Amino acid sequence: ILKSPPTAQTGLSIWGKGMKESERPPAYWLEFLAWQADQTQRTRRYLARRAGLREGLVLDVACGAGHVLADLAAGRPRLRCVGLDSDPVILAEVDPGISRVVGRAEALPFSGGCATAVVFHLALMWVRPAEALTEARRVLKKGGHLLLAAEPDYAGMLCHPEPGGSRTMAERLAQGIRQAGGDPFIGRRLPALVERAGFETLEYGLASRPWRYGPEDFGGLEKVFSFRSKIHPRSGPLWGKNARRAAGHGFYTEFLPVFYLLAVNR
Repeated sequence: ILKSPPTAQTGLSIWGKGMKESERPPAYWLEFLAWQADQTQRTRRYLARRAGLREGLVLDVACGAGHVLADLAAGRPRLRCVGLDSDPVILAEVDPGISRVVGRAEALPFSGGCATAVVFHLALMWVRPAEALTEARRVLKKGGHLLLAAEPDYAGMLCHPEPGGSRTMAERLAQGIRQAGGDPFIGRRLPALVERAGFETLEYGLASRPWRYGPEDFGGLEKVFSFRSKIHPRSGPLWGKNARRAAGHGFYTEFLPVFYLLAVNR
């Protein structure tokens, strides 16, 4: 299935700048990746059922620590799950029972028509999407499915009370994501991108819901704001402090539109 042995690429990970390949990712980052996968589990499982995933090769592009693939593989012994990431350090955290490949979304090291499904989970925003989707279609079998399990749109982010000061937190986060090479508004673009790549969209919808945080939710807030502090180091700690203060009074509410899309390769 592999076209040729892949070579290591420069990682996209925000946390990984300046780290050696022998070092493990920070604990906060691994915890955040696990928390993200947990938050999107319901949508992901729905998409897998609708796509009829039972056997064949499933490729998770920019898989990170492999939480999404581990969930998809559970209870499906005839699936062959492969995680691909440009960062060998984060790939080392993937469950040993799941195959791992170092590579790039824009140049998948797989032969054409080999995969039953290709999955992107909070990943398309960090790659060149048109090229990545063209590659996804190339490696998919006819009738194979593309699962865009979660991609955000920060333009629609709402917070109350607003912890961001004179500029909203959403504006500053979007700026930080752009500076890190990502697209903070990818969610609204999914149907057009997918159809231009030659797929047929089966379903497009919203995977997220509003969250109201209280004192019992400090753990979740810590995970979210530790990540945001890395995206925007100057403002992130203050946002976290203000959000925790509001949650302590039981009324910090937040909504980030996160979209999903299921498509088929006709």
